[in-house]
Amino acid sequence: MKTLLRNCIYQGKNLIREFGFSFWCLIYPVILATFFYLAFNGMMDIALEDINIGIEKGNRIESILEEIKILNIHKVSQAEVQEKLNNGEIHGFIDSDLNLMVKESGINQTIIKEVIEQIKQMERLNKPIENYDFEADHILDRNQEANLMVIIFYSLVAMVSTYGIFGGITVVSVIQANLSHIGVRLNVTPLKKHEFLIAGVIVGLALNLFANGILFIFIKYVLKLELLNEFKYSSIFIILGNLFGTALGMFIGASNRKSENAKITMAVVIVLFFSLLSGMMGPNIKVVLDKNIPILGRINPISIISNNLYRLNLLGSTRTVREGTLILSLYSILFIFLSYLFLRRRDYDSI
Repeated sequence: MKTLLRNCIYQGKNLIREFGFSFWCLIYPVILATFFYLAFNGMMDIALEDINIGIEKGNRIESILEEIKILNIHKVSQAEVQEKLNNGEIHGFIDSDLNLMVKESGINQTIIKEVIEQIKQMERLNKPIENYDFEADHILDRNQEANLMVIIFYSLVAMVSTYGIFGGITVVSVIQANLSHIGVRLNVTPLKKHEFLIAGVIVGLALNLFANGILFIFIKYVLKLELLNEFKYSSIFIILGNLFGTALGMFIGASNRKSENAKITMAVVIVLFFSLLSGMMGPNIKVVLDKNIPILGRINPISIISNNLYRLNLLGSTRTVREGTLILSLYSILFIFLSYLFLRRRDYDSI
């Protein structure tokens, strides 16, 4: 325990002194959040309007839908569905088998889909549907939550939560004799590398969580945006995002012999690519990918985090929480294990 504590203290001091960590984990996220706010501020104040739903006469869930205040029910025949969808008279049509037909993707269509999924789930559980409160968080009248552009902010949070990748690279670089003078000393000592790696994971996780906390304080009290309405599961995904980022950074640092700057460049490119696919550069990209290549959203770690933050805080849905936590955990364990294998087998001709 004393050795672990000593390694944590040493690596913590080393990371704090690193300019790369200070800039990418502390300064850059605040700058990026400010630019996003200035760019999309006008789009964040759109009020949530009533949602028009088309159903056939006699649909078995008609009485349930009528109890949800935000929904306007329209009786539509099969022949009129396409015309009313094209004209924008209804946002979606629910047939007798509870299949949803929409013309485009958006917040209203997402809400309709979530309501249908909840009804189906209640039916499978043989529970009285009338006992379920469909006026949960996802249909409350909140200005900020109504805007599709809030996806960008959740993608930003997801991206920043993986910035432990830079700490992970630094931790591994320190113990490589070809990259640092300290690494030369460490490789001629009886220091166990797995203990150093565990300390690196702890320190990288703790410091990046601290940086995340600063960003959330800035978003909440300076930008006046409330992103986290559901704290329990949101915190789990942010912590797992930090763990994944640290593990991936250690893997990048251990898997090749390039310079630390080259590895940091690789990390930036990887994180930005994942963020692009998750919708940070524009929600339309995410919508297109989810429609045509849905598997990407299920395996992309930043998409997993941002999607779950979105569902938890805007839609009140925990449907994909278990799957998301499992995938992120497996990613983290795999990268930490591979990092250890690479470092364990690394030898030097001379030190």
